[in-house]
Amino acid sequence: MSQRFHIGDSVKWKWGTGWGEGQIRERFTERVTRQINGADITRNATNDEPAYLIEQADGGRVLKSQSEIKHD
Repeated sequence: MSQRFHIGDSVKWKWGTGWGEGQIRERFTERVTRQINGADITRNATNDEPAYLIEQADGGRVLKSQSEIKHD
């Protein structure tokens, strides 16, 4: 069974040899594109595999699929 995530949840994801961390700010269930650090980032989100916009402590943002993140 896959994990459930909600807006406000603290999550982490693999980043190089360590982990990135942040809080979920938005949830998407359709294809979504966001401009992050000057690049267009796209995820093909669905009801079964949502995408999440995550804000890091330093104010940076990432767009991740559900399968890429874990509860922190």
